[in-house]
Amino acid sequence: MVLQSHKRIMALAGVVMTAYLVFHMLSNLSFFSPDTFEQFYTVYNGVGLRWLALVVMLIAIATHVKIAIKIRKVNAKARTIDYARHDKFKNPAVFVTISILFLLSFILIHIVQSLLFDTSQLYAELIHLFQSFIMVLFYLAGLFVLTMHLQHSLANVLQTLGKTAVIYHSLVWAGVLSLTGGFASIPLYIYFVMP
Repeated sequence: MVLQSHKRIMALAGVVMTAYLVFHMLSNLSFFSPDTFEQFYTVYNGVGLRWLALVVMLIAIATHVKIAIKIRKVNAKARTIDYARHDKFKNPAVFVTISILFLLSFILIHIVQSLLFDTSQLYAELIHLFQSFIMVLFYLAGLFVLTMHLQHSLANVLQTLGKTAVIYHSLVWAGVLSLTGGFASIPLYIYFVMP
């Protein structure tokens, strides 16, 4: 029973983070209209929404990670035999752990970078950041791991809800790829298209 309530809280934190990701991606897409981008972020940064969003996100991330660690420990103690697999591919636990640690590092580095930006020159700061091939590569790697994490998490939620048809999983893939593709479009555009 306790494990189920933990899973619900973890899922709620995941929903909060996913909702923010959608908002963040849509607001970032205003980059393709510099005036709209500057106007939006002048209001967003000026009225304190930035700090409210940051606090909510940090609480959601901390909650999600803390409960995920608890659940993983409980599951590791309870499982003496691996789950039966119907496919031939199995992600080694070490790989999963490394990818999750990388994703957490990516998110924290991204937060720190955004805090170091001069908010009065945000458009120029973003261009400067993504003129670096290393930063573009790091960002795309983070988005790749985020894509895998979101797809896996949402597929698990669907399975819990009894939605196992291919159409549901196709919709999850479409939604996740649209989200991370929207994020990826900005560094790719800056690096490959902008002078």
